[in-house]
Amino acid sequence: MQFGRIRNLFRQRKAERSVVFLNHSYYHFWYLAKALRKRGWDAITVSTDSPWSSHARYYHGEDVNLYLPSASNAARAVASKRIVRFVEKARNRFRLLHFAGDDHMSFFPWEIVNEDPPDMVEWRAAGRRIAYTVSGCNSATAQTSVAGWSAKTGAVDVCSRCVWQLRPDVCSDARNLAWGRKAARYCDLIFTEAIPALDFVRGGPRVVREPMTTALDPQIWQPSIRIPRRFRVRRDDQELLVYHGVGNFETRNSHGRNIKGTPAIVDALNRLKAEGMVVRLLFVTDMRSIDVRFIQAQSDIVIDQLNYGRYGAQAREGMMLGKPVVCYINPHELSPTDELQCLKEAPLVSATEQTIYEVLKDLAGDAAKRRAIGEASRRYAMKWHSADACAERYERIYDELMSREPQTGTYNSV
Repeated sequence: MQFGRIRNLFRQRKAERSVVFLNHSYYHFWYLAKALRKRGWDAITVSTDSPWSSHARYYHGEDVNLYLPSASNAARAVASKRIVRFVEKARNRFRLLHFAGDDHMSFFPWEIVNEDPPDMVEWRAAGRRIAYTVSGCNSATAQTSVAGWSAKTGAVDVCSRCVWQLRPDVCSDARNLAWGRKAARYCDLIFTEAIPALDFVRGGPRVVREPMTTALDPQIWQPSIRIPRRFRVRRDDQELLVYHGVGNFETRNSHGRNIKGTPAIVDALNRLKAEGMVVRLLFVTDMRSIDVRFIQAQSDIVIDQLNYGRYGAQAREGMMLGKPVVCYINPHELSPTDELQCLKEAPLVSATEQTIYEVLKDLAGDAAKRRAIGEASRRYAMKWHSADACAERYERIYDELMSREPQTGTYNSV
């Protein structure tokens, strides 16, 4: 974005409630900010990511882009001045900074490795608040904690299915907990979006565990969505279409590991075909997120994952489209008091790698059941993940936070 447009943004009338969302949380911040503005908020989204990066396919929009196109000293000096001006204006205008991305707590890309990023220190010193939305199962949570939870309360040690268990630079106890300590020191609120209550996301007054920021636009994911010609899937009479998608599949399916359970899904469908069922897998990887919905909408069944025990973007999208969604759900926590209402209400059809064949066979043979689950899915998604519903809950959390006196230092623990 040109700086002239940034100036125009800051000429807008100040609102009682204000938030600047930093970094992309898929497309969630984009839709949440739009819903908050409908409620009278001053809310914008900011990115420092390249518009041409491999991650860009997952984004649906942004208000401001502060991308640094070159790592040269001259380019950094120009970019630094631009970001400094933006941050100064933002610190004056917005009461809350809400970021996503583990280890990405700074407006300045080169400061994210700093244990105490200067812009975050100054933000807190000004009495402003900071919030964070987790990225996934390793966010501020030790690998061994996730493995222990899943093995003790669920069907499988999920880490043994994940390629990142072999990549300590991506996921390890030391790395994950170091980030957890840093996030805990700076963040007034941590939104965990229903991941297990472990380590730095286990609970407490600053941890928000039910879905709050994973917002979708119900009109974008509309069950009666019109399918553009180029995305139309031809199907035979009576053919059942099963959707399954995995982003960055090549890097997440190796060493005999696949956290989504894709090989088990393929095997189950092959068994059903061998038994005479007319069924086909619609597998998608690395497709633009905004276009994936056209494939999902033509499917009869959506499958998210079979190992982790919690649901993600594919399940949210499938439910918002009114589809029956298969996803392994392990609602249990190490403490029963931590169990979540959203998981108790979820209409997801739970399946593991061991049970996916039976689950698919049952759903494939019962159109009425699929339809009933799909209708329940849409109602659930509207309650828990529609942008307007998320914005309403977010506003209550924001008001409660702002009713407390700000802390200008850093916290010691969650």
